[in-house]
Amino acid sequence: MSLVKYLERRDFQIIIIVGFLISLLLIQQYGPFLAYGVPGITFHEVSQTKPAPKTVTILGSYGEWVAFEYYREIKAEWKNLLGQVRYSIVSLSVRINIKVETSDLALSGFLTEIKPPPWLINETLTEYIFRNMTVQAYAYGFKLNVAWSGTAQVSVVKDYSDILITGGPTYQELHKEAVQRLVADFNKHYLTSAKILLSIDAPTLARDQAYKLRPDYLGIAGMWLADYVVEGYTPGTAAELLPQSKGTAVKLYRDKDLRYPCWAADYDKDFGKPLLTPDVVYWLDHYAPYSAWWSISIVNLGSQLVYDETRADPNYICWAWEKYGGKTAPCVAQWFRVDLLFKTTKDWKAPKIPDYELPEEVKEKMQIVIMREPINQAPPITPPPVTPPIPWREIIYILLTIFGGLTVIIIVYNVSKRKIGGVK
Repeated sequence: MSLVKYLERRDFQIIIIVGFLISLLLIQQYGPFLAYGVPGITFHEVSQTKPAPKTVTILGSYGEWVAFEYYREIKAEWKNLLGQVRYSIVSLSVRINIKVETSDLALSGFLTEIKPPPWLINETLTEYIFRNMTVQAYAYGFKLNVAWSGTAQVSVVKDYSDILITGGPTYQELHKEAVQRLVADFNKHYLTSAKILLSIDAPTLARDQAYKLRPDYLGIAGMWLADYVVEGYTPGTAAELLPQSKGTAVKLYRDKDLRYPCWAADYDKDFGKPLLTPDVVYWLDHYAPYSAWWSISIVNLGSQLVYDETRADPNYICWAWEKYGGKTAPCVAQWFRVDLLFKTTKDWKAPKIPDYELPEEVKEKMQIVIMREPINQAPPITPPPVTPPIPWREIIYILLTIFGGLTVIIIVYNVSKRKIGGVK
């Protein structure tokens, strides 16, 4: 049977569709089904100060903005003794983009577990009701990329020469003079500086682990810069972000204005585990925020233009990172580690038997865990908006179920039809 006839068969078409959906599922599971983005880490606002002040809204886990658009025309001319003139008007247009994205979400592992003694939460005439609590800490990692890119184009606006003029520079030489002046002028504006506002949402970031643990509360213990990598840095370029020192604690805030800092757990310096005291454990939802605001800063990022007379007329330019052997345009990767706390509780009952009733002093200790409830610091004052991730896996499973069922029905129908036809 030819391929065309196979493609015309309904059962074969459905098998192709099911195979395609299975491929999508495997890509989503083991490859980059989504090109960019870490769910739970969101870019909100960019406040740029150089080369031009501006504010840009992103609202996503990746985005791009135009940092600067440069355009200027320069006239290069020559006159002879008779006052005759030859000139060229040359323009330079440059567009600079900054791209930000999050990627490479990783669960780096289990850190610690705290199990405080059970405590009495209620008492009736016939039974005691106790509560057990477990707090587990896990470290997550993700990468934040900030990349610079630029396009530049030289154009000849006008070439003019008086009639019968002799001698002097050629148009090409005038173009070279104009380009050198344009390059020097642009290089006064090549650096980008900005502050980027982000948010982190623990339930979204740790949704897979939360699905396994089913916690009563999920909060953030703290965040640190784990690594800092610069690429494309050559003479005539800049690539510097903050934070940049490994181990720097990233401050988390309860408000988008970054005025009210969140609580962060103390740390065991030798083992890198959060030190969770009973006060913190029992009142975890009052301390560890489930979502928070934070920021990074672009100190300087960019590349100068370099005059290169080996290029074709009139485009005598290239970027400094290209000229001096850079493999990529300037970019910075910041690796962050964030520790998340999962609190789970379970209540259990014990019969009240007079001969074995708890002593009053024990009951009092179990009833009163902390004398005074701490100030509620965890809930954000201005909660970051959270866009729920698209449940690609669930959608694909549903489609697979539907098409798989249709495939089975059609195949069974075709087989039974052929058998009946054969009997006849």
